[in-house]
Amino acid sequence: MNLLKHIQKHQTFYALLLVAALARLIFLFDFHEIWWDAGVYHGMAKYLWSAGSAGLWEHIRPVLWPAILGAAWQLNANMVWFARILEFVLALVSTGLVYMLGRKLFSQRAAILSSVIWTFSSIVFYLGFHSYNEIPAITLVLAALTAFVYNRWFLAGFLTGLAFLTKFPAGIFIVVLGIVLLSQKRWKTCIPLGIGFVIPAGAFLLFNQWMYGAALGPLIDARSAILNVLGCNVLRFKPWWQYFSWIVTDNWLNVFAIVGIAAVAKQWKKYLLPLLALILPLLYFMQLHCREYRYLVLFLPFVVLFSGHGLALITDWLQKWDKKQAWTVVLLVVLGSSIAHSMWFYQNNESRTPDIAAEQYYHWLQDKQIKGEIWSSNPTVSVYTDQKVNKIYYPVFEKHTATDFLTYLTRNPDRIGAVLLDNCGGGIICPPDDAKCEESLESTRSVLNEKFSQVFNAWSGACWYEIYINA
Repeated sequence: MNLLKHIQKHQTFYALLLVAALARLIFLFDFHEIWWDAGVYHGMAKYLWSAGSAGLWEHIRPVLWPAILGAAWQLNANMVWFARILEFVLALVSTGLVYMLGRKLFSQRAAILSSVIWTFSSIVFYLGFHSYNEIPAITLVLAALTAFVYNRWFLAGFLTGLAFLTKFPAGIFIVVLGIVLLSQKRWKTCIPLGIGFVIPAGAFLLFNQWMYGAALGPLIDARSAILNVLGCNVLRFKPWWQYFSWIVTDNWLNVFAIVGIAAVAKQWKKYLLPLLALILPLLYFMQLHCREYRYLVLFLPFVVLFSGHGLALITDWLQKWDKKQAWTVVLLVVLGSSIAHSMWFYQNNESRTPDIAAEQYYHWLQDKQIKGEIWSSNPTVSVYTDQKVNKIYYPVFEKHTATDFLTYLTRNPDRIGAVLLDNCGGGIICPPDDAKCEESLESTRSVLNEKFSQVFNAWSGACWYEIYINA
């Protein structure tokens, strides 16, 4: 009976949630390409749960998302489908959390409008089919902030710690929560908040100390890698203001965040939590030379909350002329516009037809038991084999990485069972000014053609895919 009353009280939100679920179900069973980072997380999942006998490992990645995916693999479930269904659920859960925060921090109408804009965010809808860690991380962040506004200090810290273990930059939200408490002079509540965060974060640091001999090693190396990776720093480089452009192109309704922020400017201390949750992650990602659309997800909910607040205020103003219809019209415009834009973005960006050459290349190891080491320039191959995969590309492909593999290949050909190379994923693309890298890469292909048997060679546009075995 209480559940029924709750649903009746929040019937507009639950209707929205149903629409969001149905919209995602329409595309859930489409073909969805497994991207680079998803390949890494699936490979790490196998490595973690097999104690290193399967999959691959990248020490610069957080471990919680692979650990969760690996549980499905351990139970012989389809890990790709498990990840997809879990992200489907998390996208809806995050929508509910945006709604709860909107009601607590702003108003009922702001909560509804924010939920619409969030659940039909172009990047959130798009990422929800690709096993990336942004949606799990921001769901944990939103859960942490929800716990915080309901005075659950330990739980807020613990959930923030889990978010940090899902995506390292999410750790910045413990700073956000700490500043808010200190500004309110709640000194004692900082203790349970900090303890909650330290439990998962401390366990991770101890794991690093045991495994690598350096508690902060993965964080330092991750920072170095993100500063040097070729893809976002060179090939897809974006200017410092790019996130402001993405905020608007994600959903044009986000321009109303300006109205929402302006409305709370005089009472900024009261709204310090959503303001800091927006500003601090935004500043962090802006100062990184590597800028990616998906990083927007980590502060977008707070843009959306201010957008919803701004639109709610405009609705109140419109009701001076039409009390009965203003709210309905605004809600339908926001809902219709958001759905249309997310669908348009999905249709224009998602590859819904498999690339035959790429898929054959990724699946080649699936039904084979290779004798000897497997080396690959692309982590996605680890999704389709339970054998251990060694990385040619890691951590950043340049002259030293290229030369190291060439040296190993030349000196230890008998140890190697198979080598998979492609130039499309970006794993073995040399920096533009690195002649030594190009020279080593060409020498590697020459050695492979001379001492190994090529069993797969395919092209797709400008991309080539090659597989060699030690026959």
